[in-house]
Amino acid sequence: MKALLRRTVLISAIMLTAALSSCDTDDWKLEKEIIGSWGWYYEEPGMYEEIIYNFTSGGKWSYMYIYEDEYGRYQSDVDGGYYNIDFGYLKLHSNFSGDNYSYDIDISGKRMRLRKGDFRLELERLR
Repeated sequence: MKALLRRTVLISAIMLTAALSSCDTDDWKLEKEIIGSWGWYYEEPGMYEEIIYNFTSGGKWSYMYIYEDEYGRYQSDVDGGYYNIDFGYLKLHSNFSGDNYSYDIDISGKRMRLRKGDFRLELERLR
């Protein structure tokens, strides 16, 4: 009976170790690469739109959105709070609204891609 119990515990421990090691992600790498400013803009005659995200090494983020057109319509928005990266997802907590946002994140060179359902945003490193 003791031998059976030992084998069961040993097999369970091996399976748990395998399961935890297979969940390994590159979160530490993403946390290092995300630090800095990232932007996206779109411009055509008579219209300008821009998004800027800033991420610090201390886990803080800020966001700015600007829209302006030739008819004088202007719209802007700001947000910010704390972030973390967990299993390849960028998780943002807003200090302004109290909302939480989660995006699948991919950083490759000077490009950062955020995805959530049908939403897609590709940002370029500014600094």
